[in-house]
Amino acid sequence: MSKNNLITRTITGLLYGLVLIASLVINYYTFYIFFFTVLVLGLKEFYQLAEKKDVKPQKTLGFIMSIGLYFSSYILHLNEKMSYLTLNLVLALTFLLFAVELFRSKEISFVNIGTTILGVIYVALPLSLLTFLAFDTNNQYSYHLILSLFILVWLSDVGGYFAGINFGKHKLLERISPKKTWEGVAGGLVLCIIGSYILSQFFPIMNIYLWLVLGVLVCVSSVIGDLIESMLKRSANIKDSGNILPGHGGVLDRFDSVLFVIPIVYIFKLFIL
Repeated sequence: MSKNNLITRTITGLLYGLVLIASLVINYYTFYIFFFTVLVLGLKEFYQLAEKKDVKPQKTLGFIMSIGLYFSSYILHLNEKMSYLTLNLVLALTFLLFAVELFRSKEISFVNIGTTILGVIYVALPLSLLTFLAFDTNNQYSYHLILSLFILVWLSDVGGYFAGINFGKHKLLERISPKKTWEGVAGGLVLCIIGSYILSQFFPIMNIYLWLVLGVLVCVSSVIGDLIESMLKRSANIKDSGNILPGHGGVLDRFDSVLFVIPIVYIFKLFIL
């Protein structure tokens, strides 16, 4: 990586991190708006990836379903009945996809329908679940768990990068990501565990043992999430999902790990916290 690219990547990363943290800390509305923007841009990139393989997803319905799913999670804490009504409408639109496909005169209809739904599941569903991580046991907005989630993902990336560069010898999954190594995973895991301990001192939302479990879960699921997006990009024969973030690529390139981490942390909170 050239010096100019490194500088660009660093500046973009810092700005992205500051905006994300600010959106979490200010209030629930800034949090909601920020991740709504991520949803729209991320889904747009996902469907563009699919179109690289001559797949023709029903983008309009995909966006409507995704926004409806996200909206239903938002209003659950305000109007439970309206939230379930919105969610039922999203489910009903799933069957409308089949009817619409009849009149599109497109080939590989199964793939078109499946890819449309996959975009909703891959991008919109995790970001909708994020809303449930934003409330504490008293049903009050709290950014602590979500901020910790992102910090641990960043630590996993940093630890994995430096350990992989200096000690990486054994490939993790070479056919998908040639640069990832088991040593890198170990480095990310160590840094995540250290980070979990430090976070437990600032955010006493659970005991130290649960914090350590969370650190391990985030690290492992972060690596898997990164590999999943690498698989999708390799399938589409592209390097980055977009170019909206200079030096980093697209929104999916920045949130690939997080999209897989969120459901894991949601399950963790649901059954353990």
